Amino acid sequence: MYTEDVKQLFKSNNIKNTQQRHMVYSILKSKKQPITTEEIYKIISGKLEKPINLSTVYRILEVFTEKELILKSQIHINGKALYEINHREHRHHLICIKCNKIIPIKGCPLGEYEQILEKQTGYKIIEHNLEIKGICPKCQKR
Repeated sequence: MYTEDVKQLFKSNNIKNTQQRHMVYSILKSKKQPITTEEIYKIISGKLEKPINLSTVYRILEVFTEKELILKSQIHINGKALYEINHREHRHHLICIKCNKIIPIKGCPLGEYEQILEKQTGYKIIEHNLEIKGICPKCQKR
């Protein structure tokens, strides 16, 4: 059940390796797009020997976020935060406004613009987020 790479990751980050934590991390790792706490809860609920509370999933995500194993996305779908594995790379997202499908966009067109803004305003730019919203090909066909 527990993979050695996840056990080692938890150990190196001083995180107790429990079945619940392992499953939450494995679910996030298997997803190509950020997901909500509730989605994680639904996936994990039927797979554990002992029932899990939604609040436990929130606490696990909080620990993983503090340890920078996952990212709490700036994107919110229907007011709910999304989580994804920390890929250790700067990413932006393309979001379908109909089905909420999220596709990560590699590469960043804003680096040069940040430098221009710093020169114009005197600000030291720390970070930025870019969300591009549209309608995915599948929803366009509906």
